[in-house]
Amino acid sequence: MEVTDLMARAQRLEIRSRYLVRSRYAGLYRAAFRGQGVEFAEVREYSEGDDVRLIDWNVSARSQSLYVKRMEEERERSVMLALDTSASLDFGSVSRTKFNLLVEVAALLALAGSYARDRVSLALLRDRVYQYIAPAKGPNHAARLVREMLASRPEGRGDSADQVWSFLNSAGVPRSLVFLMTDFHCPLSAGAGFASACRKHEMVAVLASDPREWSLPDVGRIRMRDAETGLLRTIDTHDRELRRSYEQNARERRETVLVALRGFGADWVEVSTDGEFEPALRRFFEARTIRRGDRRP
Repeated sequence: MEVTDLMARAQRLEIRSRYLVRSRYAGLYRAAFRGQGVEFAEVREYSEGDDVRLIDWNVSARSQSLYVKRMEEERERSVMLALDTSASLDFGSVSRTKFNLLVEVAALLALAGSYARDRVSLALLRDRVYQYIAPAKGPNHAARLVREMLASRPEGRGDSADQVWSFLNSAGVPRSLVFLMTDFHCPLSAGAGFASACRKHEMVAVLASDPREWSLPDVGRIRMRDAETGLLRTIDTHDRELRRSYEQNARERRETVLVALRGFGADWVEVSTDGEFEPALRRFFEARTIRRGDRRP
């Protein structure tokens, strides 16, 4: 992609993401991913229904009236966008590839984290982390992350993630809210490295898929190529048993990934190339907010 095309696309994506964050997602993001603690903000006069444990007795004694402390959530935290760029993401049978879909989601999350005053980092990965941008705050930093994601290309194999988990577990990576942005081909398993990463970090998987990964149309003989190995194979989609086996394998692959995520307490949200990701992301934010006991947007 030419530099001018890259910058134009990045600008369009930033504008769209900024609009979504301001209009719909800023409050949802804050509620779904609250900070780790609270800090003192100010005192105000006591009102009926206030928690008596928040009464500031020193201020109340001096003013001859009850005052309570107003506490404010500590919002600053580290957020990592861990974006898979292996070749399996370079597939899409509708209007975009899985990789382009995940970049759109990542851009929205980068801007949402920026508005929430979070420190956002980016890790581009395949079977290892080959590019890492340290966490920082601000809209300019978020825009830089968007440009780096757009400049990357899905290629190479991602059939092993041991080095990725080692990177996340290293001392140089702070405890973070990690958005693992990948597809159902990611080798998530009950291995020790992934288990340790889930214990150290707050893990949320954003899983992209395409309709053709779940079922094959009956269109006769077609040639298929494995994006990561380059292996070519001719299949006959008239074969009903082949289509049934294909769908069964896809369901089993999906369940393997979800079992690994459930087993270590990681959250996940699924997005697909055949529709808009915003409703699924919004439902995920709302459900997570309710689970955490705060129904306020």
